Amino acid sequence: MKTALLLLPLLLASADEPIKTSFAVLSGYVWKEGMTLPKDVTALDGKQVDISGFMIREVPGSGPINTFLLINDACGCNGTPKMNEIVFCALPEGVTIEQKPGVVHVVGKLYVGEQKEDGAVVAVYSMDAEAVK
Repeated sequence: MKTALLLLPLLLASADEPIKTSFAVLSGYVWKEGMTLPKDVTALDGKQVDISGFMIREVPGSGPINTFLLINDACGCNGTPKMNEIVFCALPEGVTIEQKPGVVHVVGKLYVGEQKEDGAVVAVYSMDAEAVK
């Protein structure tokens, strides 16, 4: 029954409206490399979502950015976030923004599943971000 309730927002969202989700859903399990992800998480793969969190630069420096990490807002930016508490976000090519302090809302297409580089998992979630508020 719990899974049915968690999937309800997916069923009610119109094609034009992003699905509101949260890190409570994305990080609501203990992630282990190679595991089968929960159905309420995999149901979001390829969907337009709206999620909030802290915006962190992916690459140190200053000035406008095209990519950033969205971090679980429940972690309070203390310590190292777990792999399933990070969404790697990329803005459209040629679009940059200044890093925003505090909690932001990001809307875009979410991709769910382990992404590897040189055999190591580098991400569980990534997003083609369209709007940052």
